[in-house]
Amino acid sequence: MELLSEDATYLAGGLGILAMLFLVALRVTQQGKFLIWTGVALSLAAILVLVEFLWVTDTERIEQVVYDLRGAVAASDAPAVFALLAPDVEFVQKGHNISGEETRRYIEDQLDRAKFDFVRITKLEANAGRQSGRGSALFRIVAGGSYQVGSVALNFGTTNLDFSLGFRELSPKVWRVDRITLTRAPKGMPDPSRSANESLPKLPFNLKQDAF
Repeated sequence: MELLSEDATYLAGGLGILAMLFLVALRVTQQGKFLIWTGVALSLAAILVLVEFLWVTDTERIEQVVYDLRGAVAASDAPAVFALLAPDVEFVQKGHNISGEETRRYIEDQLDRAKFDFVRITKLEANAGRQSGRGSALFRIVAGGSYQVGSVALNFGTTNLDFSLGFRELSPKVWRVDRITLTRAPKGMPDPSRSANESLPKLPFNLKQDAF
């Protein structure tokens, strides 16, 4: 099932192409067997798509939340991020932790400052506990863009951030993030213990300053 979950689209597409080849063969040879094979290929493709649609694991649901978060962060869309978080979500970085509304304010402030040219997810590992209603996801974010500090926009090149997320099943088949832990970040990156303005002298890696 894992193979189908990862490759169903490609398999269904391949069967669709195969069906088209059978139709071409039918047209050329006028042999009825190719019509039957066309029907079989299309039926198998439809079954694959249906199974993929109906049979979604909790681990896959957690992965989808991670990708939805990526899209919301890339767009600097704080409300879309909040929709994927549990009410009491906790943020942890460098031993400092905040929770609930304080976490949301911090996320909103950071997204207001950040404008991304790209955000990609790599090394995603997710799992879900069937009985516990708890899950987790480990992944790396590869991003580039700019970060606003006061009246100055600092452009940063490709940057890697490692995250560990905790998940809770709030209702059947609905998973939300209840813990965000930044496990690896560039030196000098702002954290909840200080403001971004305080971090300006320490901001890292190939930054280019654009004044307004």
